[in-house]
Formats: sequence, C-alpha cells, structure tokens
Amino acid sequence: MKIKKTKIIFLIIFLGFLYPSHSFSEIIKQKNTTDENSHFNMFLDFSSSINSTVKKEFSEGSRFSEDYLNLEVIGKATDKISYRFTKQFKKTENFEMIDLAYLKYKWNDKLYFLVGKQPFSFGSMEYANNFYEHAYRYPHVYKNKENSVGFSFIYLPIKDHEFQFQIINGIKNKEVNVVQIKNHEVNHPMGYSVNWNWSLLNNNKKIIQNRWSYSIFQENEKKKFWKLLALGSKLNWKPFSIEADYIFSDEDIEKNGEVTKILRSLNNDYSHIASVKYGTYLVKLKYNFIPKWNLIAKGVYEIGTSKEGINDILGENQLFQKTYTYYGGVEFLPIIKNDDLSFHLSYQNQRVNYSLDQMKKENNNNHFIILGLSYRVKMI
Repeated sequence: MKIKKTKIIFLIIFLGFLYPSHSFSEIIKQKNTTDENSHFNMFLDFSSSINSTVKKEFSEGSRFSEDYLNLEVIGKATDKISYRFTKQFKKTENFEMIDLAYLKYKWNDKLYFLVGKQPFSFGSMEYANNFYEHAYRYPHVYKNKENSVGFSFIYLPIKDHEFQFQIINGIKNKEVNVVQIKNHEVNHPMGYSVNWNWSLLNNNKKIIQNRWSYSIFQENEKKKFWKLLALGSKLNWKPFSIEADYIFSDEDIEKNGEVTKILRSLNNDYSHIASVKYGTYLVKLKYNFIPKWNLIAKGVYEIGTSKEGINDILGENQLFQKTYTYYGGVEFLPIIKNDDLSFHLSYQNQRVNYSLDQMKKENNNNHFIILGLSYRVKMI
C-alpha cells in the first residue's frame, strides 16, 4: 500500500513540473501542521470575504469574493526526501494561479537541497507571512508574477541560523519592448538569491526573528536587471508583536508597467519601458488584547524614483511618486493556539500621489473595507 501511495505522489509531482507556469501575486508559507513521520498530508485552504470599495471618491458597492483557494500536498517520500505540491487559485482582477512542485533532499542535519518549481527566496516578514495574513498584506512589493523552476542550497551552520542560495530560471517580461534589437535579447535569463534567516531565543521562544535577502534577476534584454534587497525583522513579545521591513527594488525594466502606461498616455511616441527604483517601508503591530482576539495596525510608505530621463516628462533620478497605505482591523480566532480558522474585519486606505504636474491626474485615494474568513482543513 505504501509503495502504491509513493508512486501516486511522484506522479503528481511529475505532472506539476509539466504543468505550464501561471502568474501569481503571492506565495503561501508552508505551515508546520504535518506529522514529522507522516508520508502524505493533504490540505485545503479557503478564504472568502465581503468587500466594499471606494475609488476616486466613487463607491463601487459591496460584493462577495472568493479571495483564495489552495490545494496542498506535503509529506515525506523517504526519511531523506520530502515533497510539496501546491495548486493555488487567487481572486484578482485577472484570475491568477500559483504552482509549486518540488523535492527537498536532506544531505545531513546541516545541508539540504531543494529542486523543482519553488518559492522565491525573498526576505522580509511581509513575504514570510502565511495566507491568513492576506487581508493585511501589501500586494505591490514583490512584482514577479510567475513561479519558476530552479535549485536551492539550504545550509544550517548553527542553531537558529539558515542560509539559502537559490538559482532559478528568470522571468521573461510579458510586454515586449518594441524598440528592442533582436540580438540584444537573452533567451534564457537566470535569477540568483542569497537569503539569511536567523532568530534569537528566550526559553525556546523566538523573540526576535530576521529574514534578509538580496536577489538579482537577468531580464530578457542584455545588461538589464531586476535587483531586490529585502530586510525584515520581527519582535515577538506577547501579547505584542511588531514587524518592520525595508524593501528596495531596482528595475531596469519596470515590473508592473504602471509608470510606463502613464508615460505612454502623455507621449504617444514613447515606446520604451521605464527604468525605476522603489523604496518601501512597512511596519505592522499586532496586539492580542484578549484571548482569541487580535488588533492589527499597519502602515506602508513607498517612494518611486526614475533611473533614466524620459523626454521632457521625467528627469534622471527624479522622485515621481509617493504612496501611503494604512491598515487597521480586528481578528478573531475561535480556537486558541490554532489559526486554522480565523475571521477578520479590516479597513485599508491607500493614497498614491505623483509629484509631476503631468502625472497628477493619476493620483488616487482609495478605501477598502473587508469582512472575511479563512480556514485550513486537513483532508487526508
């Protein structure tokens, strides 16, 4: 029976490798809910909400939304080989999916290898948070919209310190630069990340946690790169926890295309893709004021700067955008010491201000109110 089950597992993983890549907006964090000796675990994650939105002072009304649906299979094939397969559907403006399918091999107690379609090795607490935090997550930080196949080395030199070096296929831009010369293209771009995760303990409790990383991705044009520095720390001093992140994104080819779209609307002759830099600061406070109830407050400040001058619209190294985002909410967990079921009520206000006169018409002040629930069910 175990042999048949193992064959089925490897078949699922193999099909996951063959399945085409899809775009995505977030990567879930694997929860430590599996039995260490279990060979097969299947989970279903689901999140739904009622959303009320006001954009540019006009109410878009309220609607029900299925925000998140995830099927995950994790377990151990042998004492040294573990696996994870994920198929995730996330409700966005375009229906998006995440695929994960990888094997983890334990060489010894200090060295592990990860191969397959895997999460990006980015730092910060924002990236590390699991899907239950999605109502308070800032969605514009990590701008890779597809998962990728690659290889990772994970090294644990001493207790509570982990280093990860990742090599993966780069992500080709969906929007083609029409002035790009054919022989300047890179057919198989690659990406590299170095990640250091470490913590300080007090009576076996992780009081201070840190996730730091630096990544560089070759774009599909020579001498064009995406560089990402992500630094995050968390102070867990119950009943309080505080998270602070700094994320710097240096984009020779703009990742989300928002500024490029505005520039093209101002100048019909502009056919390039903008080169920009973003610095993002995030602070989140959680207060467990009574059992089962958490108060959450969060603030995000982001600045956008040009890297190159663009006609008469944007100068070199010119500040063009400031974004302020505020979150506030309450979270209810019916089962103490178990967040597999949670309810949340949150409010979000996002203000995007462009400093250039030509771009100020794109300023916005949006409001969001969300009442939702999230739960995780172990099916097998």
